[in-house]
Amino acid sequence: MKEKRKHKRFKVDAMNIQGKMVLARKVDITDISADGVALKADKRLDMGREYSIQLAYGGKSISVTGVVVRSSLSGTETIGGTAPVPIYSAGLMFTEKSRDKIAIFLKEINLDTKEEVPVRNDRRRSVRFHIITQGDAVMSFPIHYTVRKISLSGMLIRTDQPLQQESVVPMELSFHERERSTFQGRVASCQQFDDTGGTHYEIGVEFLQIGDEGRKVLRSFIDYLAVTEGNIAENTPRP
Repeated sequence: MKEKRKHKRFKVDAMNIQGKMVLARKVDITDISADGVALKADKRLDMGREYSIQLAYGGKSISVTGVVVRSSLSGTETIGGTAPVPIYSAGLMFTEKSRDKIAIFLKEINLDTKEEVPVRNDRRRSVRFHIITQGDAVMSFPIHYTVRKISLSGMLIRTDQPLQQESVVPMELSFHERERSTFQGRVASCQQFDDTGGTHYEIGVEFLQIGDEGRKVLRSFIDYLAVTEGNIAENTPRP
C-alpha cells in the first residue's frame, strides 16, 4: 500500500519519550470555604493528587490549587440525553498559597447568594458556604503520556486517559531535559486497548500552534532519528 502521509513517521517506543498534557472539565461545587472545597465531577479524582480549579462567580474569577483528601462514587447522571454516566464526589484541601485568595474571593461574592452550612463539629477552621446560584468551575489536571511514533506533523501516544476526537489539548513534549516543545494537539484518533496491565489508549495527535522554537527542536530530533535509522540500515548485513 502506498504511504499517504506527508511526513515519515519513526517508531520511538524504545526511547521512552515522555510528554504532558493538561485536561480541563467543568465540575459542580457543593460547598466551599477558605480551607477547602467539596465538588462533584464525572471523573474519579486521585487521592493525594493536586488539581487546579478555576472559579468564576459574579463577574469575578480566581485560579487556585487543592489536594484531594477524599473521593468516592456517589451515583450516576444522564447528561445531554446520553446514557447515565458515573458521578464522583470529592473533597479538596486548598494549598497554603490558595487559602488567602479563596478567603478574599468569598468576601467579595454577594452574601445574598451564599447559604451558611451548619458545622457539625469544631474540626473545621472556617465557615463553609453552599453557593445557591451555581457558578462555573473548571478543573484542570496534568496527564502524562508516552510517544510511540512521531513525525514532523504529529505523533501516536499512549496514555491512560481517553480524549475526544477533534478536541484540541495543550501539550508539552520533552526530548531532553533542556529541549521541550509546547503546542496545541488536535486529537485525530483514539483507540482503547485492554491487556494484563489494564486499559490504555493509543491516540493520534496532530501538532498545532507549535511555535518557531518548538518546531526547531522537533525538526532537530526528527533529523537525528533519520540519521540513526540510516546508519542502522547501512550497517545491517544483508541475507
